Amino acid sequence: MRPVPHLMSLADLSPRQINRLVSHARYLKQVSQPWLLPQTRTDLKLRMPSQSLFSKSIALLFSKRSTRTRVAAETAATLLGGRALFLGREDIQLGVNETVRDSARVIGGMCQGIFARVGEHEEIEVS
Repeated sequence: MRPVPHLMSLADLSPRQINRLVSHARYLKQVSQPWLLPQTRTDLKLRMPSQSLFSKSIALLFSKRSTRTRVAAETAATLLGGRALFLGREDIQLGVNETVRDSARVIGGMCQGIFARVGEHEEIEVS
């Protein structure tokens, strides 16, 4: 099985890859939108969004709090069939009792993805 590359920055992608990513995101948003609206009719046949995160856990690392980003990430993970695990600065000791690299290894070994909301990009760069 080929390892999946880490996406640390849009600079890691080619313009074509960025266009495909944005196009796919737009499609997922369009398909998911009806699920986010209040359901007033019971006869609607809604199409489920892709369950590409089915049975997968996504760690949401937040060193910089953001209500909109947290709600969007948790909702997206749920709509795609996954489980979001919120890990705020107060919840874990990132870089305190163990290095950021060790924390990333442990979290990465238990979760299928890591989503990071940080103040500075350097916070997620591990050498």
